[in-house]
Amino acid sequence: MASMRMSCGVTALLPATAPAAPAGEVPEAWLAAVALLAFGLGVALAYAFGAAARRTAARLAREAEARADEQRRLSEQLLAVLHERDALMARMQERERDFARLASEDALTGLPNGRAFDEQLALSFARSRRHGQPLSLVLLDIDHLKQVNESWSHAVGDHVLVEAARLLRAVCRLSDLPARLGGDTFAVLLTDTDRDGGWRLCERLQHAFARHTGWHADGVGPNYVTFSAGLVELGAQDEAPAQFVQRCDRAMYLARHAGGARTGLG
Repeated sequence: MASMRMSCGVTALLPATAPAAPAGEVPEAWLAAVALLAFGLGVALAYAFGAAARRTAARLAREAEARADEQRRLSEQLLAVLHERDALMARMQERERDFARLASEDALTGLPNGRAFDEQLALSFARSRRHGQPLSLVLLDIDHLKQVNESWSHAVGDHVLVEAARLLRAVCRLSDLPARLGGDTFAVLLTDTDRDGGWRLCERLQHAFARHTGWHADGVGPNYVTFSAGLVELGAQDEAPAQFVQRCDRAMYLARHAGGARTGLG
């Protein structure tokens, strides 16, 4: 009886119209149900996997965007550092140029100073010796500058020196080297110039001093200013730049003690 009831229950689960399957074969309705179930499961799994993939893609996109933002921020910081470095290097180079200029330039007159003059003198001396080219030197002192300082002020005396430097620069050629050696002493190095050429320069400078009316500073100061100069041309007796300068200094000394406002030849 129990066997008969189980058989009746199984038979009731099968489709009413489905013919009885031969022994050992799976009913087609079952296959269809399994296939439908597998399809539904596949669709569900695909949807689940697709949603997970979309979430993963969205997360990766956010991470990539965050990395890109971080990269942009770091790039901007790097550019700012590079700009700051370039600006600092530019300031350092400008400072180096200022130091180099101050090391070779007279602070009061803007002319080359004694150091720059000595360097150029050594080069010009050697070149003239090697190639047999003429070289002349002029040394000049402003006459009575001490009296100008005492009668008016050192500020007026400085103004006289500045004006003398301006006239000296205006009279000299581009190839000449005017310089202030210190105090009231100036020098002019004349390359490719013999003593006659140096004499003509001294005459032009004497005339420029005589015509100049700007010796006053703030309405006070001397009406005129003169100078005493020495002029020499490089000769066989000059074995070193120091000897060349000493001959010129002696010629200037003689001109000053002869009354000033003149050029002495050495």
